[in-house]
Amino acid sequence: MNVNDYLARQYDAPPCWQLVADVYAGELGQSVTDYRTINSSIRAIAGAFRIALHKSPAGFAQIDVPRDFCIVLMGKSQAMGLHHCGVFYAGRVLHGLVDGNRYEELSVIGDAYPLIEYWAKTP
Repeated sequence: MNVNDYLARQYDAPPCWQLVADVYAGELGQSVTDYRTINSSIRAIAGAFRIALHKSPAGFAQIDVPRDFCIVLMGKSQAMGLHHCGVFYAGRVLHGLVDGNRYEELSVIGDAYPLIEYWAKTP
């Protein structure tokens, strides 16, 4: 995967999930379960992630150790829940923010988002 291709792209809101969907389509030829939010609040996004992955018929399961192309769900606190996401690749996380996309080490991600879960499609 050429990470720089994704770093240069811009995505509509929420950019993090649009980036994940783009990587899955472009690199794996797979679609991820789409979701809709009633608004852009953190609570609505966290609820949408639960539906898209936790209750997904698309075959996602939580894993303990990240592997390439797993989805990384992130949250800043228990109260906020898991409200941001990215894709794990080559030991780092590619994720989209309103001000641009980033490709960061897990330690940097962990500093900003203490709640982290890894999700992968099951074979």
